[in-house]
Amino acid sequence: MALPDTDNLSLTDFVDRETLQEIQDSFAAVAQVKATITDAEGNVLTQAMPTRGFLRRQRALAEAAGLAEDGQPTRAGAEYVAPIVVDDKRVGTIRMSATSSPAPIDEGKLQQLALKYGLDIKQLKTLATQLNRARGGQAASIQFLFLLANAIARLCFQEYQLRQRINEITAVYSITMMLSESRDLKKVLNRAARFVAEVMSAKAASIRLVDEERDELTIQAVFNLSPQYLSKGRIQLSKAEIDLEALGADGFAFVANMQDDPRVIFPQESAREGIVSMLSVGMRYKGRPVGVMRVYTDHEQRFSPLKIDLLKAVAAQAAAAIENTRLLEDAAVADALEREVQTAADVQQRMIPQTPPVVPGLDLASVYVPCYTLGGDFFDFITLPDDNLGLAIADVSGKGVPASLTMAMVRSFLRAQVDNVYYLYEVVKRINLLACRDVRPGEFVTLFYGVLDARNRRFTYCNAGHPPAMLFRNGQVTELNADNMVLGVDPDEDYKQSFIHLEPGDALLLYTDGLPDGRNFLDEAFGRQRVIEAFKEGGKTAEEIAQNVLWRQRKFVGMAKRTDDVTMIVVKVR
Repeated sequence: MALPDTDNLSLTDFVDRETLQEIQDSFAAVAQVKATITDAEGNVLTQAMPTRGFLRRQRALAEAAGLAEDGQPTRAGAEYVAPIVVDDKRVGTIRMSATSSPAPIDEGKLQQLALKYGLDIKQLKTLATQLNRARGGQAASIQFLFLLANAIARLCFQEYQLRQRINEITAVYSITMMLSESRDLKKVLNRAARFVAEVMSAKAASIRLVDEERDELTIQAVFNLSPQYLSKGRIQLSKAEIDLEALGADGFAFVANMQDDPRVIFPQESAREGIVSMLSVGMRYKGRPVGVMRVYTDHEQRFSPLKIDLLKAVAAQAAAAIENTRLLEDAAVADALEREVQTAADVQQRMIPQTPPVVPGLDLASVYVPCYTLGGDFFDFITLPDDNLGLAIADVSGKGVPASLTMAMVRSFLRAQVDNVYYLYEVVKRINLLACRDVRPGEFVTLFYGVLDARNRRFTYCNAGHPPAMLFRNGQVTELNADNMVLGVDPDEDYKQSFIHLEPGDALLLYTDGLPDGRNFLDEAFGRQRVIEAFKEGGKTAEEIAQNVLWRQRKFVGMAKRTDDVTMIVVKVR
């Protein structure tokens, strides 16, 4: 669907025969002339004699004014000819000759004619008077004739512009529907390039997208350009003057002849391809450059403002389609990643004990509240020989996927080294060596690992930079402090272990720093002292103690956003 072109249009494509007859009869009556309108080939489009309806109206006007008029013009005087031109194209001709007998000028009809066709009433009256006073006056006749031709041409041009606008709106609508109907961006843009070339009657079209990282305009869609031309060479955006201009304030750049314009990077290749003129329009989305849309012609051509505006509108729609497709692709990638993260979270959840083991003489409970889908905290209950139970709680630096992967790694290290029940410092030292080998600079792990001897109520532990465990006994809380370094920093670090004897009624609390670090809307931390107070409140069972501490922390934090995982192990000695 190309925009309308007057090369293939005739006068009746703009104005119907009835309207042409009305114009002819009106001017003939006012100026007392005989007129005939023909098309560009000379074919007569109107009747030489006025229509019966026009004669009846004229007779009624004449009778009302007391004038005698028989409505029968005679053949007298010289004939003059004027072209009717629309958009620099001749679409018809008007021929005129004066009548033999002058008559008084009908000023009412003259006024009506001037208003209807947008003519100067004074000029029209002057010309009509001159024609009446000097029959055969060449200057007045020619001027009147061209006035009539211009009036018809003006009507035609208004219709022509209206059709242009309708076609422009239709073209933009069509390209919008085309770009929105498919998610195959490559296919859609190739169709858009073809459509643009056809609408603008161009030889070829192309769409290039901005690659900011490579400083390049990469070909994305093309219509009717050879592979040889497309492989002519790289177009560096920072040096592409034409396209930089198109992406600038004006929004377009025009090249009249690609063989002699100094801005063209590949003039010889353009000549071989047979392209002469080019129009490049910038594609921008929310102010950000997306690419350029080009149309090429095989002859030197100036593009009208209408066609420039049309290409701008199409380019804007294409830019939006490109960005929407990219957003859809990003969303698809994000969905896939989210599914993978959820799968990883499911795996991680399986690493976390769902229920504590049953150990004679001990009551066990745990709390695990990750901040994100994947957490960096972990805890573990490890069943060991001779009624021994390993308790581990750790916190990996960082959040999200990296922290969860490191957590899984450290858990596997721990599980592989727990064969040594008594020398915990040796277990932690081995884990540290493995962590130093595999964690990246800046990453580290805090770990509290202890072994409960249920028979002898002895608790041996080694703390690697983790918050100290708390012992609740006789209404008092004691922290099991240690000065060992975190894991993953120094492979030569030596670790020390400690032990305590437990008594019936004692309770142990192992936790990660997410518990005291929880903050409320005033940016106040829950703090170590509040942890101690919540732990002191105690409870009949380990589960009651754990849930009370968690509830106190949540009550303090309120609806403020959590920023860290919260993990606890509670042991109550029976």
